[in-house]
Amino acid sequence: MTSPLIRWADDLALAEELPLSPGAESPRGWDFLGHVPVPVRQRVRDGVADVVSCQAAQRGEGLKCCFPMGQGGIGPLKRLRFIRQFEAFPNMLVSAEDGGAFNQSFYERHVATGAFASCQPDVLPPAFAAAGLADPQGWIGVFAVAPFVFLIDRQKLTGLPVPRRWSDLLEPEYRGQIVFGGWRPPGAPHVQTYNVHFLLSMERLFGRSGLEKLLANIGGFMHSAEMPRRAGSNRSLGGIYVLPWSLADLCPRRVVTEVVWPDDGALAYPLWLTVKAAERQRLSPLIDYFFGDTLARYLDHNHYPAARRATLPPDAKLAWLGWDYVRHPSLPGDVKRIRALVRASEPFARGGRPCA
Repeated sequence: MTSPLIRWADDLALAEELPLSPGAESPRGWDFLGHVPVPVRQRVRDGVADVVSCQAAQRGEGLKCCFPMGQGGIGPLKRLRFIRQFEAFPNMLVSAEDGGAFNQSFYERHVATGAFASCQPDVLPPAFAAAGLADPQGWIGVFAVAPFVFLIDRQKLTGLPVPRRWSDLLEPEYRGQIVFGGWRPPGAPHVQTYNVHFLLSMERLFGRSGLEKLLANIGGFMHSAEMPRRAGSNRSLGGIYVLPWSLADLCPRRVVTEVVWPDDGALAYPLWLTVKAAERQRLSPLIDYFFGDTLARYLDHNHYPAARRATLPPDAKLAWLGWDYVRHPSLPGDVKRIRALVRASEPFARGGRPCA
């Protein structure tokens, strides 16, 4: 339910360099900008609306909020990187994007100087703590993760052993068996979007030679949402799908498929937030919502383990790239190099499934 006191925006010209049309509001003063994965987006957005409605009723204060639903085009998340002035940045950002929220100048002047706070609770579930998901600098708060696991199609494996660890994916016996997230727009000759986070994680674990072995075993690319529909069917592309737990568990053909949580830890893709430190008290109801029990129960139920109360399989571990690495100056160069390796790979030349 959305209150008229909530200022939802379909789009937000956050970049200072982008001119505002006549009569358009200035981007300055926005209180909240949010983005979460599609499967949970509507419910999370509704929860934000309810929190802000209550705050407006109790305090008589409305908040400017933007929570795009993804209708295509260049959204406000893509424009954040153009912001130079602190006042032009939203007071609270919730994101499932893996980079690009801050340009280097803004990061050095404002984030690295403590102008933003993680608001992370002191106590984390053991798997979160062991993976190092708490930001040691206190700038970024992780409220949940999307764990990447294996969805195994035993029919396509044709008698090969079921992999149990990430290192197993490097074995030559799995040549042509691995499918991970990637797709091409209709009419495009090659894959244009793919899961770089997965490839960075694999190189981080096994080095460049390990990544090259993995790429040699790729059977193709596919949108993660399509994988559970294809695995176990006569249209299956491979025997080992790498995808979020939330989607893997949707596969209906469990007689011939199974979900495997890697013994060395599912790859954790963070859902995170950051808040301007000076606005922390005023925005505390929204902060409490994202770190609170109500949202945690919903996310857990949909297999996005929450920092409040992560529900994982017995003895399950999480693996995470690490804050030192994601902030290291070498990261952009690593991404470029990995993209070049993918473009040179044989599966890339074959192309992926077109994405509607």
